[in-house]
Amino acid sequence: MKKKIKKILVTGGSGFIGTNFINLISKKNYTIFNIDKLSYISSEEKFKKIKNPKKYFFKKNNLSNINEIFNCLNFFKPNLIVNFAAESHVDRSIEDPLYFIKNNIESSLNLFHSYAQYSKINEARLIHVSTDEVYGSISKGLSKETDSYNPSSPYSASKASQDLIARAFNTTYKTDIRVINLSNNYGPYQFPEKFIPTLIFHFLKNRPAPIYGRGENIREWTHVEDSSKAILKTSLSNKKFFNINIGSGKKVSNLEIAKTIFSIMKKRKLTSLTNQNYLKMVKDRPGHDIRYALNTKLFRENINYKIDKNLKNGLNETISWYINNNSWLKSCLKKYKFNRLGLID
Repeated sequence: MKKKIKKILVTGGSGFIGTNFINLISKKNYTIFNIDKLSYISSEEKFKKIKNPKKYFFKKNNLSNINEIFNCLNFFKPNLIVNFAAESHVDRSIEDPLYFIKNNIESSLNLFHSYAQYSKINEARLIHVSTDEVYGSISKGLSKETDSYNPSSPYSASKASQDLIARAFNTTYKTDIRVINLSNNYGPYQFPEKFIPTLIFHFLKNRPAPIYGRGENIREWTHVEDSSKAILKTSLSNKKFFNINIGSGKKVSNLEIAKTIFSIMKKRKLTSLTNQNYLKMVKDRPGHDIRYALNTKLFRENINYKIDKNLKNGLNETISWYINNNSWLKSCLKKYKFNRLGLID
């Protein structure tokens, strides 16, 4: 982009990664417009850490009305659009696949179409934040940007569809949509239903934490602060690419993550559980992918940012954040009671 970016429109900016991203960019000299439908996973506006509230604006909108999206674009006139808006929990997608696929595809299609019209007369780029899950499970090696998609769940299928629609818009409408495929994230503001918060909250309550199957599933974990900085750096880059993988390279099994979190909390005397009773193996998720792993060579060679937060330190910081943000947690627990979802038998 030739034009200096001054205004950033963020869709889904009240979700986990979106909230962290907005907290980051609010420390810089950008004017920010956040559009979010405020679902059960959303963080309320009062919990955001906005450095300059006068340069931050929020509108409740679920991206279902294409005219409203186009009006928002014309009113705010952003130079950069970053799209985080999506339903994202795999278990819930198994529970209600029709809702997930319809909502995720329709919302992105409306945004892409509105952007295509807007960008005819305004120089702007759209960054669409996706996932490593679109590549599917791989037993060895690393997933490259040029690899075929092989999604396993309704959630990952809906995200793969979004990515393909973005590519089609670039080809047909000559838009500048770029896709970022992220590895698993953890850190502040992650809703309690996700794996790492589930472990932390169970250990704090001295209850054995559930772990699917035998805990052998391998994920690549990146702290959300690293991801947010990487997304911003990538969004501002003029290097040519359609999609780019961003991950930490830290690939560990679910069982290893559970052991590490328990060890940290035991050392800090935050739980009375023992090595013999801190976990309970439960029935595995249907279609549970065994292993994700990203080839991030394109990112490492072209984007001036190094992801380097130590996983153990990041987990330690995350545990402290949840303990120190009890009002946020209470707000979440009004909407979630740790009920198991996604079992189809």
